[in-house]
Amino acid sequence: MNEPIPAQVAFESLASTIPDIDFTDCTATALVVVDVQYSDAAADRGWVKACEAIEPGSMHYYLERLERTTIPAIRTLLDAFRRMGRPVIHLAIGSAYRDMRDCPIRFREWSRMLERASGIEDLWWTENPDYAFREEVAPLDGETVIRKTTQGAFNGSEMQNVLDRMGIKNLVFTGVVTSCCVETTARDAADRGFGCALVSDACADCDPVMHDAALSNFGLYFGKIVPTADDLVRTLTEKGRM
Repeated sequence: MNEPIPAQVAFESLASTIPDIDFTDCTATALVVVDVQYSDAAADRGWVKACEAIEPGSMHYYLERLERTTIPAIRTLLDAFRRMGRPVIHLAIGSAYRDMRDCPIRFREWSRMLERASGIEDLWWTENPDYAFREEVAPLDGETVIRKTTQGAFNGSEMQNVLDRMGIKNLVFTGVVTSCCVETTARDAADRGFGCALVSDACADCDPVMHDAALSNFGLYFGKIVPTADDLVRTLTEKGRM
């Protein structure tokens, strides 16, 4: 029987075939912060609270990573993009209607099942206080905010039109959850021709295996994986390409 090829060696070589991204045009590269709202990214709130109610302990790793690693990394990137005058886009998941009529049927039904199982109502309703962005990474006046009605921003919002009108060519992704809303939106962006980078420490998932798998797959087929926010800032300030 043939010995399996070590995955890391094969994937590193294949990942090198992803086209480089040119960051030299400050106006053409946007930082995207995905769903860092109280509903998705805070203890005892919204979706996190619902998951804990259904499966106690399931959010421990996620919350620890958020506070120790992901939120600080996003802050580092926000500070850098703002200092350089580069665009920042904040995505928020939510429905303008309590009955979620503007959301796709699958997402709506999944949400209702979560609500029934957890005993928590209005997980994604925009009138729920948990819809708000976390204060540490909240948008500044003038920054672009896009509400989406499902996990992927291109399927659930006017993101394509907004990016086209802004003249954006490249996207740097951060936020939650790595293997869900972040990866879905980033994959769609790559398929639509955007140069995409995903910053590992600026994203969080419920499990490290899920996080790493999402990054490995994305880096193999769709875009660049950047280990840390500091690495991305160095690329922007020193090299301009990756």
